[in-house]
Amino acid sequence: MNMLIAGIAIFYGMHLVPLLPLKNRLQNTLGKLPYMGLFSLVSALGLGLMIVGKGAAEFIPLWEPMSGAHWVPMILMLPALILICWAYLPCSMKTRLGHPMLQGIALFSIAHLFANGDLASVLLIGSFGLYSVFTIIRLNRNSDSKASKVVNKTPAWNALGIVMGITAYALAAVYHQQITGMPIPH
Repeated sequence: MNMLIAGIAIFYGMHLVPLLPLKNRLQNTLGKLPYMGLFSLVSALGLGLMIVGKGAAEFIPLWEPMSGAHWVPMILMLPALILICWAYLPCSMKTRLGHPMLQGIALFSIAHLFANGDLASVLLIGSFGLYSVFTIIRLNRNSDSKASKVVNKTPAWNALGIVMGITAYALAAVYHQQITGMPIPH
């Protein structure tokens, strides 16, 4: 559990740096690209510790998931993955939705909390959900932080996001156990 908690602290601690004057000091000292590299490396370290720590954590039940709760992620993961794909494309959905990446991660978290009631899962999944929700709220308060103003209005980009989301959903369904160590209950 300690490794999971350390990973959470490192990952989200690094994600708080851009909100602090420390970011400007680091960029001025290191340069923009080295700062971005350091940010990525430290974030990846935190994420890696979270993943390994979750796998190594003792199973401590907090609640018993409701009967049939495994269907909730199966239903909600398709729109979550489509939202995440739209975040990486120059599509009009960024303008319409504002923060599709954060919305997709929040939906992912909500879906998986229905099916997982152990402490390690709640810490891992819940931390992503809380971070996403609080970041959406923070960004919406700052009108300058809205989604990219440069958006391609071609509907093909929106459609591509849907196709990519469906593909990611199919791959996650097939390889879920290999990725997470947990089978999808049927």
